[in-house]
This record gives sequence, structure tokens and C-alpha cells, in this order.
Amino acid sequence: MTGAVCSVSDLTLLVRDALAARPELEDLLVEGEVSNLKAHVSGHLYFTLKDARSAVSCVCFRANALQIPFRPDNGMTVVAHGSVQVYGQQGRYQLYVDRLEPSGGGALALGIEQLKQQLSAEGLFDERRKRPLPLLPRRVVVVTSRSGAALRDVCTVIARRAPCIGVVLSPATVQGDGAVETLIRALQRADQVREADVILLVRGGGSLEDLIAFNSGSLARAIRATRLPVVTGVGHETDTTVADLAADRRAATPSAAAELVAPSVAVLRDEVAARHARLGVAIVGLVSVRRDRIHISSLRLRQALMQETSLKRRELDQQTSRFAVAHPSRRVEIERLRLHRASERLQEASIRVTVARRAALTTRSARLAALSPRQTLERGYSITSDANGRVITDAATVPVGARLRTVLRHGSVESTVDRIDADAPGESERMYDGKPESGDP
Repeated sequence: MTGAVCSVSDLTLLVRDALAARPELEDLLVEGEVSNLKAHVSGHLYFTLKDARSAVSCVCFRANALQIPFRPDNGMTVVAHGSVQVYGQQGRYQLYVDRLEPSGGGALALGIEQLKQQLSAEGLFDERRKRPLPLLPRRVVVVTSRSGAALRDVCTVIARRAPCIGVVLSPATVQGDGAVETLIRALQRADQVREADVILLVRGGGSLEDLIAFNSGSLARAIRATRLPVVTGVGHETDTTVADLAADRRAATPSAAAELVAPSVAVLRDEVAARHARLGVAIVGLVSVRRDRIHISSLRLRQALMQETSLKRRELDQQTSRFAVAHPSRRVEIERLRLHRASERLQEASIRVTVARRAALTTRSARLAALSPRQTLERGYSITSDANGRVITDAATVPVGARLRTVLRHGSVESTVDRIDADAPGESERMYDGKPESGDP
């Protein structure tokens, strides 16, 4: 092994100096597919450009990354401008990128398309969020350049179509550095104008680069944040800006935007007259229909009233009949007849009861007379009782010496008992089979 030995750092310096001596490596355009893209918190971009056979590491520092008008992504084919340098700490070369454009298309157009997709996903272009325009606004606020032709076109159209509408200018820069910020402030001022009903955001035509301020996400959000509806009128036909998509209505030119918010007063008068005529015809027809309906309703009401009256009359007659039957005088008469009939029935019943009772009394009197002690005395018998008045029916119950009283058919006899024969049957026992007739005296 011959020759001088060098360190790794020396080798890296030799390679760096060798690359620096090649001017063609200072101004390179490299096309390739983006992969391994990393956006550092510092704002630097780190990625790899590759093709079918090779790959190279790339870095784009924050200052240059902020100037890229689109958002790089993995898989995207781009053209990178920059220089090749050696990264000493790892001993490898890198492409230091200062510009980046999509391959085959403009970077500005791609960035705008990406922004549209982002804002659409956020809902800023949702048709359901669009606000309606007033039919005839009292005052229109125009956001545009003070010296541009757009303001003159808007004023001319409104003065011709609806001179009753007031026009207020909220000036702004519509192109160049700082245009987005001035447009946003002008929109905010316009939204505070008293008696204003709509805002016109307009400018004349221009290239895509001239209209870059109208393709701002900040401006789109400011449009959606206003209280008043916003109509855009940017003088271009081929492309639709982000502001157009965010606005409530979009017109192709400032004059067309003015026509949207300022209806022709003459046309309105003609339309009002036509509507007045149609309204008159409709009112006449409606009155006729309502008159017919009222007439029919009256007939139906009259018929219903007649039917109701007839029904009520029948009910009244029925109630009158029931009332007549239930009247006190009629009731007294009915009750008198009922009482008379009841009296007759009571008298008849009383007679029947009296006859029946008299017959029963006669029968019982005869039975009583037949059973009376007096009748027994009449037949020759007598009744003997002791001193207490008890009738003597058994000789064994009378003590010797007892005083007795004997009742005869005529008169009575008092006697004293000298002897008792308890076994001798009496006359009455022989006649009545042991059932002497000794009833109540």
C-alpha cells in the first residue's frame, strides 16, 4: 500500500471540492417520483427522488418550502431545481432543492386544485350553506379596487337597472403582495355597512397568477364568515376561483354580478302589473267560488234548520203531551178516579169481610153457646167450686170439712164436706167419657 493516508473528513472535503468544481451540478433540474416525504417541525422538507434504477436524497429548507405553491406528496412526479452537495456528517451527497414543480403541469394550478379539495372537505362549498339573495336590496357594498374598471361597470349596471339601490365602495387591493389581507379587511368592513343587504366581490380579468389572491383559503373562510350574502364577479371564464366556490352566487364578470343583485325595475313593474292582473282575476274567481259555496252552505243550513225545527217541534209536542198527562189538574183527576175505584174496592172488600166475619161470629157464637157452662146448667147439671173459686173436678182433692159452693140452674147452694167417695164415678164422666165439661164460669 503506497501513498498518503487521509482521514474520512479529508475524503469528504475532497469529494465536496470535486463536486463544487463542476458548475453543471450547481444548477440542476431533476425529475423523479417523491417518496419518504417528511415535513419537519422546523418547516424543512426531507424526501427522496427516485426512478426505476436510482434514488437520491433531497432536502428543501423552510424558506424555499414556503414558496412551493402546492403540497408535495408521496408518489407525485415532480421536477426539482437545486444543487448537488455533500452532507459531511454522513458522507453522502444530497440534492438541495430551492424550487419544486409538478411534472407535466403548473405548480400553481396543482396547488389551487389541492386547496379546493381541502376546502370542499371542510364543507366551505356546501350548497346547503349558501344564503339567498335579496329581491331588491337597499344598499350594495362593492369590494374591489378604487381605480379599477370593475367598480365603474357595477355602478353603470345598477344605475340603469335599479337606480333606487345605493352603492357603497369598500376598497381593496385585488392583485399583488398583501392583496389577500386587504380583501379580507374590505369584506369585514363591508359586512358592517348599515342598511346593506349584499356584498359584491369583483375585479377585472387576468391570468391565473393575477388572480392568485382570489384562490386563497383565508379569503374563502372570510367570505363564509360574513353576515351578508356574497356575490363574486371576476372577469375570467375558463377557471373557477376558490372565492367563486365559497361565494353564495358566482357571476362571470362584474357587470353580470351587478345584474344578479339589481333586478330591472322596469321588469319588476311589468311583473307586478301582470301579477296584479292575475291577482284580480284570481280574486274574482275566488269570490265567485266562495259566493257559490256560501249559497250552497246557506241552502244546506236552511234545510238543516228546517229539519231541526221539525224535529224540535215533534219533540215539543211529545213533551207537551207528557206534560199534559203529568199536569197537576190531570193528575188530581186521575188520582181522584183511582181513589174512587180504590174506595169502591175497599167498600166491597169491607162488606165481604163483614159478612164473612158475621158468619164466622155466628158460627163461633153457636159453638160457644153449645160449650157454655150455662147451657150445662140448663140441662140440669151443677158446678161446684171451693172457697177460692176453683172448680172441683176430682173428689180426692177436696178435704173433709171444706166449704163448697154449688151453682144450679136457678141459684146456688153452700155446703160442708162430711164424707168423700173418691172411687165413685160421677154422672158427667159417664156422659162425656172422662172429659168433664168444666169450662170457664
